[in-house]
Parts: sequence; C-alpha cells; structure tokens
Amino acid sequence: MTTHQLRPWSQIVYLHPDVESGNTALATYAIDLGALVRGESGVPAVYRQPSAFFAATYLTGGLQRLLNDVLRCLAGGSGDRVLQLRSPFGGGKSHTLAALYHAARDSSVLDGVPGGAGLPDPGPVRVAVFDGEKFGVRDREFQGRQVQTVWGFLAAQLGCYEVMEYYDRSRGAPGGDEIAEMLGNLPTLILLDEMLQYVERADAEPVQDSTLGRQTQNFLQTLSTEVAGRSHAVLVYSLQASATEAFGNVALLKMLDHLTARVDAKREPVAGDDILPVVRRRLLAQTPDLTAAAAAADTYAAEITKMRVAHAVTETDRKTAQDESVLVRKRLMDAYPFHPALIDIMRERWASIPDFQRTRGALRFLAVCLHALKRDQAASVFLGPGDIPLADADVAQALFTEVGQREPFRAVLQRDFLGPNARIKRIDDRMASERPALSGVNPAMRIATTILTYSFGGPLTPDAQGGDPMARGVTENELLASVLTPDLDSITAQAVLKELREQCLYLHYDGAHYVFKTTPNVTQLIEDHVQVVAASDVDKFIEEQLTNRLQGRSGALIWPKRSQDIPDRERRFQLAYLPLDFAMLPAAAQTQRAIELHGQYGDVPRRFRNGVGLAVPESAQVEPLRSAVRYLKAIERVREKHQQLNVTTAQMEQLKERERTEKDKMESAFRQLYQAVWLPVAGTGGLEIEKVTLSGRPLQATTVHERLTELLTVVSPPRLFSSVTPDKVIDLMALGMAADRQAVAIDKVLDSFYEVLGFPRLDSDVAVLRAIALGVREGKFGYVGRSGKEAVDRLAEGGGYLVHPNLARIGVELPHEEIDIGGAFLVMPEAIDKQPAPGPTPPEPGPTPPGPTPPGATPPGPGPVSPGPTPPAQTKITLRLRMTRQQLYNSFNAIGNLAVESGSIDVTVVAHKPGGFDAVWLRNAVLEPLEEADVEVDTDL
Repeated sequence: MTTHQLRPWSQIVYLHPDVESGNTALATYAIDLGALVRGESGVPAVYRQPSAFFAATYLTGGLQRLLNDVLRCLAGGSGDRVLQLRSPFGGGKSHTLAALYHAARDSSVLDGVPGGAGLPDPGPVRVAVFDGEKFGVRDREFQGRQVQTVWGFLAAQLGCYEVMEYYDRSRGAPGGDEIAEMLGNLPTLILLDEMLQYVERADAEPVQDSTLGRQTQNFLQTLSTEVAGRSHAVLVYSLQASATEAFGNVALLKMLDHLTARVDAKREPVAGDDILPVVRRRLLAQTPDLTAAAAAADTYAAEITKMRVAHAVTETDRKTAQDESVLVRKRLMDAYPFHPALIDIMRERWASIPDFQRTRGALRFLAVCLHALKRDQAASVFLGPGDIPLADADVAQALFTEVGQREPFRAVLQRDFLGPNARIKRIDDRMASERPALSGVNPAMRIATTILTYSFGGPLTPDAQGGDPMARGVTENELLASVLTPDLDSITAQAVLKELREQCLYLHYDGAHYVFKTTPNVTQLIEDHVQVVAASDVDKFIEEQLTNRLQGRSGALIWPKRSQDIPDRERRFQLAYLPLDFAMLPAAAQTQRAIELHGQYGDVPRRFRNGVGLAVPESAQVEPLRSAVRYLKAIERVREKHQQLNVTTAQMEQLKERERTEKDKMESAFRQLYQAVWLPVAGTGGLEIEKVTLSGRPLQATTVHERLTELLTVVSPPRLFSSVTPDKVIDLMALGMAADRQAVAIDKVLDSFYEVLGFPRLDSDVAVLRAIALGVREGKFGYVGRSGKEAVDRLAEGGGYLVHPNLARIGVELPHEEIDIGGAFLVMPEAIDKQPAPGPTPPEPGPTPPGPTPPGATPPGPGPVSPGPTPPAQTKITLRLRMTRQQLYNSFNAIGNLAVESGSIDVTVVAHKPGGFDAVWLRNAVLEPLEEADVEVDTDL
C-alpha cells in the first residue's frame, strides 16, 4: 500500500469539540477539584457533568479496579481503605480523583460506561476533597465560615465542622478520637490532591513551638490510621512520582509514601500502553474508523519492520524484528491517529522534566497540534514526532513551555528550523527540486523535528564541552522507526540525516546519538571561520589544484587572463582553461571575450587560430567548487586552533568526516567544471564560435583534460586529429593544381594547418611530418632539402626547370624526424626529372680479410655457411573482424598502424539490423561523418 491510498487522519478522525474549535487553553485540560466540588460554572462541562466526564474518560484496567475497590469499601466490604495514587505520564491524578468523586456521589453514572456496569453501589456517600495546590495557609471561607486547616476544611465539607472547630482555630492537629468522630459510621470518601505542595508551604507557617506543616503531617498519619479502622471510610491521596517533582523534599515524600500500609495499596490507574486509548478518548469525539486505522497500521508497521530487518546484524536480530512486527502493528492501531513514538517520547522522556505537566500539559500540546494541522490541512497519516508543526506559533509555544525551554531554543529554531535562511529548509528545498517525488514530504524537517522531540528529558549524559548534562538524544534506529513512511524510505532518511549532521548549527552527534542543544556544534565553528576565508585565497587554491591536475598535459593552459597569455605560432593544439569568472559573464560578453582570445594576440591578430580551443567553466559548478574549497580552508583553520577553541575529540572526528565530505564535493565539482570547448570557425561575418559540449555524451575518460580530449577526438564528428593523409596534404595545399603549385615549403604546410580555419585541427605538427614521410615513401610527392632551394624557387616562378633527381627523395624511406622544417620543400612527381643521374656502382662484396675479430662481432666459424633462400615478404593481409563499439575503439590503433604501413586499407563494413536502419539517422550519424573525414565510401544505398 502506498501513501496515495492512505488518507490523512484529518479526513477520517472526528476531533473533540474543544479541539475542533481551537479551545486549547491549558484550563480546558486542568481539573480544579475545589471548583468542581463547589459546582462552579467556570469548570468545563466535560469535567463538571458526570455523564460528559465519563464519556471522555477511558476506563483503564487500573482505574476500573480502583473504582471497584473504593466503592466496595464504601459499601462496607473488605479491602485497602488508604490508597495512594502514583502519577506517571498520563496518570491524571486529578482526573482519577474526579472520577472517584463523581462515582461516589452517584454510582449509576457508570452503568453506561464500557467497563463500568456492575460496580458496587454504596448508596449515599459523604465526599470531602482537599486540593493542596490551591489551599493556602491563611483563613479560607467555606459555606459562610472561616477555616484555616486541612482538618477544618474536611470537617466543614462533611457537615461536622464543630467537631474540629477548636483544632482548626488553634491550628493544632486533632487526635484520633476527634478524627473518628468526624468520619462517623456513614460511607465517607476523603480525596487529597497535591498534599506535598501544601505541606511544603505549611512548613513555613509557625504554630506555637511547631509549624503548620508538622501539624499537618501529624494529622495525615492519624487520619490514615483511623480510616483504615473504619468499615465505611476510604482515604485516597495522590503523590508525585519522584523526589525531583517533590521539590527535593525527600523526607516529606517518604513520609507521605508510608501512609499506605502495603505495596498493593499504591495504585497507578494508567500504566504502559493504557495511555494510548486515554489520549484518544479525551481528544477525539469518537473512536476512529477501524478499517482506516488498520490500513495505516499495516503500512507503517511494514516500513518499520523492513528497516529493522535491514539493520539487523545477526539472524536472531532479524527474526526478532520480524516477530515484533505484530506488536508494532497493534501499537500503531491502538494509538491511531497518534504515532506511538510521540506518546512514548512524552511518557518516557518529557515526563522526567520537572516543569512538564503530565496530563494537562500533554493533552493541551497534542490538542494544539491536532487543531493546527487540521486547520491548515497539513495532516499526515499519523501524528508523529516529525509531524509537529513548529512553524505554528501556538504549537511552538506549547512545546517549549511544556519542556521548559522556551527562551533557550530561540536561536536553534531561527537558524536551523524556521529562519529565512534556515539550514533544514534549504535541504528540503534542494531535495524537492532534485527529486520532485519528495516535494511536500519535507524529509529534513520531519527528521530534525523528531530529533528535537528526543532532545528533552530522559537519561542525561555528561556534556563533552563541560556544560550542563544534556539529554541522551536518539539513536539512528530509534529515529528511523519514528519517521519512516511509505514516502520516506530508510535510504533517503539516512542521506538526509547525513546532510543535517553536516549543515545544522545546533545538532550534536556523539557517534551514536543525535540531539539538539542550545550550544553551537562543530558546524558552527566551521561557519565562523568560513566568514574570514578570502575569495582570492579560494580562487588561488583552485588554480593551484587545477594546475596540479593538468601537469604534464601537452598544450594545457591554466586561466589565461589576457590574449597574449595564450601563445601564438605554436605548432600544436592548445586548450586554454578559462578562469571561473568567465562563467559569471552574460552570454554576449562571453562570446565577445572568446572571439578576442581566439582572434587576437595582444595588439596584433592571432596567426595560429586553428590551433586554440577554450575550455569554458560551467556556471552551475563554480559556486559549489568555491564553497567546498572555502569550507576545506575553514576546517583546516579550526583544526589548527583546536586547543584554543576547546574542540573535543568527538568534534575532531566530525571535522574529519566533514573534511571528507567537502573533498568529495570539490572532486565532483572539478570533474564537472569544464563541460564545453569553444573553437573558432570562419563565418560569413568574420570569426565565429563553435561550442562543443559534453552533455549527454558517453565518455570513457574520467579526468578533466582527458575528457575534453576524448570529446574532441573520439565523439563524432571529431574536431581534433592526430594524423593526416598525404592525399589530404596535397588537396589542402592545392599541389599540382597549376604550374606554379608544383612545390611548397614544408614550414608553410605546417603553418597552414594551424592558421587556416577549416583545415583539420591537429594535436601536433608530428601528424603532418608523418604524412610527409608517408607521401615520400609512396611516391605521392618528393622531398627536397635546402640544397635544392634554387631549383624549387624557379619551379615556383613557373619556369620549365625540373628538379634534378639527385636533389629529390621520392619512393624511399624518410624518417619524419629527419625532415628539415625550416628549409625543405615538397615537390610533385611531375616536377622531378625522370632521367636517373649517373653515379658510381657500389662494389660487390668480397671475402672477409683475415685478421682479428672486431670487439662485439661474432667470430668466424670453421668454414663458410651458405645462407638459405630468403622467404618472400607477405604483400597482402586480410582480416575479418566482428566487433562491438568498445572493441572498435580498442582496435583503432592496430588498424591505424596497418593503414600507416600500407598507405591505405580497404575496409568493408557489414551491419545488420532486423528492423532496418532509419535513412535520416544513417545519413546524419554515419555517411556525413565519413565524408567529413575524407573517407571514400562505396555504398549500396
């Protein structure tokens, strides 16, 4: 199943009217027990009216058992009569006390509640409630009289204030008899909430030689004893879960804890996954559609299980991950539309924060999220930790208020999450442009928000920088299990996580855990030093790197700033790599600058225009390259100052990792930096530019210069050649075309190939010299050295003088290394006298005279050895080859050697295609390139 088949929860789930309307004030989720008892209209109806209260209350197993035990004891049955409520996340102490209050006053309201039917009915019950959070140490008016103490307030509610009046006035704790008289024999329920807070305050109030706090402790101990001995009385009181929440008063917490006689009397109405339906019941108007919940749970459970199996190290781990998939699915379905990971974070992490209000604060935060997401139509399939809309001001305030970090995290939100140049947003924008399928998924924001939720509460670890201990954070596996969706797979999530680690300024990573802190990370240290890296230093470094990469490459020129930086009259092809700033010029300015470099050599016209190409930098790669170099230089500066900056060992490792990343970026930018070569061509209006680009061309080479060389020499049609034929020399120099074109100076031939636009571009003049040597051997023209210059000059003037055969070499081997470039000529065979000149006849070889054998020679044997007949040389070679394109490339040199040795070769190419060749393609891709290469083609087309 894919996400397009799963609908957002906002289209399926009906929210509670309070949530739907946006009535998410904290008071909406806080029960004021005192106001509830007094029946004040300001108490929300969901708490004030018993039927509405139980409609919004999920009877967990613990709460159902508690109601049963309390009602049974009130009815005179057996059981623990002094009960302590513990308050883990979602426990809802006040909510549980309110449930006991409503049920004791009228147990019939439970009949229509799932799990509530059949509970004991004690009949009329006297109920007294004390809320220690609201009750002060001064006089308090109740039903027309002033009360000053807990015992006075309880007696007034039970209708027997006169029993406690003296003790209330004197603020001295009553004895057991007075408390027994107050309890009487009628069913009586006493509910005490937040007693620790009240006793802590009362300890500061003197009462004769004691304090009101000590008197209150005395009263509570006596009260618990008397209640335990009565047949129809029950005392239920709430207690904080830890010393931290008890304001550090461990002794007081311990005393209150010991009021209960047995461990079984300590109740936790909401435990474990009970919180999932509790939250749903309070925030949703009705149970979500089970079909939709099952579909969502199936899909997400499959993604989580697939990730866990892929990350499993052993076969046992893999099997465990597969076995647990059923539990994962059940939790997802039970929590829908909430992702259980979000509830777990609030219960296991945030609950340890002193300022976090386990029930009211948690419910309000979730309500604000639900309301904002539905209002803005931004809901996903689940509401998970990554779906918290931090951009909503109410949501952000609710979150940071609950975790007690509203002010410290302002900079974190501004620079990493929500600011105009926030790092996380930049990652999402770039990924959406590169991969449209991720548009709207916002993987970076999703993952970073999840990490943020794990950054509060839970076990603390020492700060490596010596600061306050920080939250443990989240491991990669925990994180992936919280963020994966059908639209965000684990591979993409891991890639995004790497970018977050490199770019966020406040995200810390210790090698195992990710956590956001208010102190900058190593990225911020790098950023601080990036600002002081000079642009000139960056470009200088790039120029040095490019120089090193092109070292030893013939004809490679680095960043010419003026036309005279490109040498003229060099008989070789020169490729000038233009500076980075060239890429930043407008198109018209680029063309004008290129024509200037091709056409001018300082103040004079360039002669060897056909021997220059311009490697043009790609504008899209300039800034990535400069950025990578800038960061590399900043990293180096941080490393040099690591002691001064108090860089930790973990941060040094992060520096190395970041350095590797930036080096990879630099290498990638270098490979893609030069994507085009601009060549000069003759146009109707003068010099024009031909732009040859790499785009879409399959190349074998990987380095900068080799790629561009392959582009010019291999990619069809080639623009740069390493050889030329004698016939091509004759044709281009128009030899033999007229009486005055019977000879040409060799240096003029060489210069012409580099001067004349339209001549084949040659990588070096050796190509021409080899063609001359081949032409002389084949008798296509003769070679005349300096001694024949006068005869050649006359021949060029149109005279009838023929070059004497003794002055011309033709039909013989002529090593190209021996060709005299400065004074030699080529002459056509017609201009060479056919009469051989008389000359001395070489002597016949005679017998070897006797004497010692010269050093290095083979000594003579015992007698002459007659050499055998010399086998005739093979004059014809036939090769039949079947080749792929790559094999053709690989065999090019071998076939070329054969062509050089024989002068020319006949090649028959037979190609078959079952569907037939497209005629237009055949013309454009095959025949025209062959014609441009001056290959004679005899075809059956």
